[in-house]
Amino acid sequence: MQYKQRRRFSAEFKRWAVEQSLASHETLSAVAARLGVNVQVLSRWRRELTKSSDEDSAPVENQGPDKSYQQLERENARLKKQLERAELERDILKKADEYFTENPE
Repeated sequence: MQYKQRRRFSAEFKRWAVEQSLASHETLSAVAARLGVNVQVLSRWRRELTKSSDEDSAPVENQGPDKSYQQLERENARLKKQLERAELERDILKKADEYFTENPE
């Protein structure tokens, strides 16, 4: 059985491919097919390069459209947790209000 020799890509090509995938409105698999690389490889390059650029960039609290996907996911999770807590507090206050209006002492 013959094995294909593993292809190696330069760091410049990887950066260019990641930029193409981020700038394009196509799906990741369409961009990967157009570039001739496996979609999982391109996904890994994106993850590695955006992660390293996040660590090199300024503070974690980046504002505006420059936020990375991971930062947006973290913020989304934080906001969901905050909303859940606010809803729980609201429900507790509603029940307390109902109790005290029914049983005035």
